[in-house]
Amino acid sequence: MLSLKKLCKSTYLTERCIKFMKGIIFDIQRCSLHDGPGIRTTVFLKGCPLRCVWCHNPESISPRPQMMYDENKCAGCMKCANVCPKGAHIQTDNGHRLDYKLCAACGICVAACSNSALKIIGEEIDSGAVIDIVMRDMAFYRTSGGGMTLSGGEPMTQFDFTFELLKTAKNHSLHTCIETCGQTDIVKQL
Repeated sequence: MLSLKKLCKSTYLTERCIKFMKGIIFDIQRCSLHDGPGIRTTVFLKGCPLRCVWCHNPESISPRPQMMYDENKCAGCMKCANVCPKGAHIQTDNGHRLDYKLCAACGICVAACSNSALKIIGEEIDSGAVIDIVMRDMAFYRTSGGGMTLSGGEPMTQFDFTFELLKTAKNHSLHTCIETCGQTDIVKQL
């Protein structure tokens, strides 16, 4: 995923990018075909109140950015432990262990890992930057009847951010969809 700074340098929202609301997403998938009619861009938001056994996106459950560790890629060099300010990386008899309770998901260890065994899932991003990415495929939406889908996690756990994305998309004449479980206080109040 591109960083917010790189996204904001890209197109027409550059000067207004910092004025939009921020939310936490973990992916933006362009050219989706299964999340609504036509060709779509699906924005995956973090946070879900449920813990479904069959969840397709378990990395979306936590509402905050979080560290993911792939032990199959770990070389055991412990460079991550040398730079971690919280001491979350521990060398054990069985190899490297990550103490998620200590991890602040600061990302310092990710930069130190030469084997890409560590990755931050989730990033705070500006709604203008999200719409900027979505608008790149406007020609596909027009010819296929597609648009933007908000998924997750549960988009309604970030109601204000979700509403801002939907409102901005509608201002650009984009078709919108929401994939929701409906298990949030906001939905219950409606």
